[in-house]
Amino acid sequence: MKPRIAAFLRYLLSERGASAHTIAAYRRDLAQWHDATNGDLTAAGVERFLAHLFTLRLTDTTVGRKKAALSAFARYLVLEGVLLENPVRAVESAARTPSPLPHVLTAPQVAALLAAPDKTTLRGRRDAAFLELLYATGLRVGEACALRVGDVDTAAAIVTVRSGKGGKDRRVPIGQPALSALRSYRADFENVLPGDPLFASRSGTAKKAVRRETMFRAIVAHALTAGLPEPPSPHWLRHSFATHLLSGGADIRAIGEMLGHANISTTQVYTHVSTDRLREAYRAAHPRR
Repeated sequence: MKPRIAAFLRYLLSERGASAHTIAAYRRDLAQWHDATNGDLTAAGVERFLAHLFTLRLTDTTVGRKKAALSAFARYLVLEGVLLENPVRAVESAARTPSPLPHVLTAPQVAALLAAPDKTTLRGRRDAAFLELLYATGLRVGEACALRVGDVDTAAAIVTVRSGKGGKDRRVPIGQPALSALRSYRADFENVLPGDPLFASRSGTAKKAVRRETMFRAIVAHALTAGLPEPPSPHWLRHSFATHLLSGGADIRAIGEMLGHANISTTQVYTHVSTDRLREAYRAAHPRR
């Protein structure tokens, strides 16, 4: 079965345009399934795998992601004529769990998070610029880490994202506070070239891009410093970007384009978040609630 997994991952890369991060996640999840069941892709094998995952005390979301990876692999094998049907669908316990609504920060919480880094240090200026960029553009952490200096058009106030899912470039507006934070951070570097990483892993003339895991840890640390709820998530600023734009009257399709969503249904989760916030405001203020 391992050669078929390798072929599936090549298919995701060449024909589906999946990102390196997505392929790595599929590789890990399928390797875990293979190790737990010795590659048994029958309904019984799927049940054993799910039972194994539940013994690990994983969250429903994590189990659902791993189940989805296995289902995608099975669908591929159906297309290839290896399987007659997807065995994941035959397992009742593999029913999809409802997706939780994304956590959205209030404006004061966003302000506290953006103010958390120590801007007297180079690392603090880097983190401050990174946080400002995430809230200004809604970029994924991995996309922001992959940016090059030349991807930011300061005159037009536009960021070109070249690392989105599916390998598609997109152009996203960026506000002046984020541009100012980027200028403050990049002022520490000399002889900067357009192809240099926007966020460097080392100080001075560093040419190596900061790692996604490094910024994940930094964001979590700053969220705790800002007193935000635990467990903090690096995706909070992306969710807040979308919800705050929607609450301010932005078109949902435009928001989806800025987020890099291929399908409008992915963006519609933010309409539910916005509706919940309206309902809370109604209950708090209406005299006959």
